[in-house]
Amino acid sequence: MKSSPLRLIIPVVLTCIAAAASLAATYTITEPLIVAQEKAAEEAALKSVLPDAVTFEATDATVLGAAQEAAGESKVDAVYRALDADGQTLGWGLKVGSRGYSGLVKMVWGLDRDGKVLDLTILSMNETPGLGTRIKTEPAFLDQYKALPSAFAEKDVKALDMISGATKSSRSVRDSAVAVSAVFDAVLKTAGEVR
Repeated sequence: MKSSPLRLIIPVVLTCIAAAASLAATYTITEPLIVAQEKAAEEAALKSVLPDAVTFEATDATVLGAAQEAAGESKVDAVYRALDADGQTLGWGLKVGSRGYSGLVKMVWGLDRDGKVLDLTILSMNETPGLGTRIKTEPAFLDQYKALPSAFAEKDVKALDMISGATKSSRSVRDSAVAVSAVFDAVLKTAGEVR
């Protein structure tokens, strides 16, 4: 009995179609859950860096576009106005990503109305465990950014310590701080967003 090429190809094609369909179904089911978890993590990070805020109001696309332009190589994903119970601006929450050793290090920065860093937290990263992850596990490293003066400049950031053995990871936080300062100066302060 001769075997036809179609007899060999058809089972492979059907298996591929079944695998693709199951992957598509899995993605369709899990994608909203993943988005919801990411949103919850971002909200928790905003609340941790700006604990006195009652609500967070996302800025419009114009402000976000100007912020991205001011940030240079860093990526500004979101700019939030932190509001108190009366709707007055307490400060700003910025979600910024900068290139680390193994990819983008995403951080959330909390600034007061004058541009002083109140707190920052690392939202996600893929840095080398034990080396690059020290930017998150060594509190003194992140705490030094809280000591920056209001409306700090790039020279203030470059004077801060880096973590030995995790230079690229440390630089990602430094680059993010420079971007946050540039966004505050060029967009939030000068465009009348500080009120």
